Amino acid sequence: MAGLGIWERNFLEGTFYWNKIIFQIMEVDDDYKGSIEDVILFYREPAKVRALIDKAIVSGLPEKGELEVLTARKTQKWVEVRVQAELADGLCTRLYGTLTDITDRRLQAMVLEEREQRFSKAFDHAPIGMALVSLTGGWIKVNTSLCQLFGYTEPEFLGRTFQDFTYPADLESDLEHLNLLVAGDIGSYTMEKRYYHADGHIIWALLSVSLVRSETGSPLYFVSQIKDVTDQKNSMEIISRQNDRLLNFAHIVSHNLRSHSGNIRMLTSMILEETDPAEKETLVQMLDGNAVSLLETLAHLNEVVKVQESSADTRVRIDLANEVERGLNILSASIRASNASIVKDLDDGIAVVFNPAYLESVLINLIGNSLKYQHPERRPEITISANMNGGVPLLIIADNGLGIDLTLHGHKLFGMYKTFHRHPDARGMGLFLVKNQVEAMGGRIWAESQPGVGTSFFIQFAPLMHEKN
Repeated sequence: MAGLGIWERNFLEGTFYWNKIIFQIMEVDDDYKGSIEDVILFYREPAKVRALIDKAIVSGLPEKGELEVLTARKTQKWVEVRVQAELADGLCTRLYGTLTDITDRRLQAMVLEEREQRFSKAFDHAPIGMALVSLTGGWIKVNTSLCQLFGYTEPEFLGRTFQDFTYPADLESDLEHLNLLVAGDIGSYTMEKRYYHADGHIIWALLSVSLVRSETGSPLYFVSQIKDVTDQKNSMEIISRQNDRLLNFAHIVSHNLRSHSGNIRMLTSMILEETDPAEKETLVQMLDGNAVSLLETLAHLNEVVKVQESSADTRVRIDLANEVERGLNILSASIRASNASIVKDLDDGIAVVFNPAYLESVLINLIGNSLKYQHPERRPEITISANMNGGVPLLIIADNGLGIDLTLHGHKLFGMYKTFHRHPDARGMGLFLVKNQVEAMGGRIWAESQPGVGTSFFIQFAPLMHEKN
């Protein structure tokens, strides 16, 4: 047999036999005929080979062992020794067996063992969660970091599947990736997903998965790396909310200051063209009122900035009638220029809990729209009313303007950049902004409208129980 050394010691006849393979393994000359004790000394641990021989003599059965030898040329090798004894009257008369050089196999096994040890150390002591997962989702092995991350012990893991820990909305995507992995369509995948901690809270994790296959290519198990990114996700959400507030603030500044600047410019033009001293004095007083309102608006915006910096609640108690009056004052030039009729029907003492800058923005946008989209064939008529509806403040701003076809546009009435009439100042931001501001303060807004007849906006404010302080 190729590579198989055959040997024999016959104690009755005093003969010694090695085939040429053994001479090659031991790296001795072909005429070597050492005693059994001389041969035993080739082994690194002679006691082990003696024990193997003694065991074969005692049992009378074939015995084998893997032993390390140092050849005549001092080459270190690993061999598999097979020994069998023949006995006569209780004495060993013959020993024979085989010797196989298994150095390459042994070295490969040692390399694999070393790799396994290194993987086990890396697995067990990894700073992120690691797991071996079966093809059906069962946890095969989990490391300490994963146990700490999820709040379960290893035995608690091993009795469940990863599906048990996965946030339901994220499960389908994960399973789709696993199927692609098993099918060989992808080599690995990484995704963000949510898990449940043992105490019930949500953990955001960055999951990386690869598949281990057999030598024949059959899928064996998944290797998962799970990194906790909950803090990063929370930080991103905070940044996103801050960006939304910043964008909202930018829109407030744009809309509110544009209304002020437009009215001031209109009033200055009127003053310059007016020849009647009394009327000019009235216009100057209106201009002064607009200047005061502008300063108040800037003060409100400054308060918004302070509140956003401190993350404090932005709502305060506001007298609705006073704020409506202030909004009309801001728009006084536009009202005067359009010769609009303003009807106010507000119950006394109605207060709302709202951000002052937001409420100013809401009123200016809605009243401004009534002026902007007035019907060309009639004088603008705007009715502003408010009452307590079931203990909740309700504000209604109605006009007789162009109206909006809600059947056609109702689903996008408050959408960003949605415009419904041709007007040079239409930006499609006003109603979007109003809706967001009302809802941010806990309120609700809706509209009724008919083309060519007019539009009514209804704002239901949050109940006063939400009032700060």
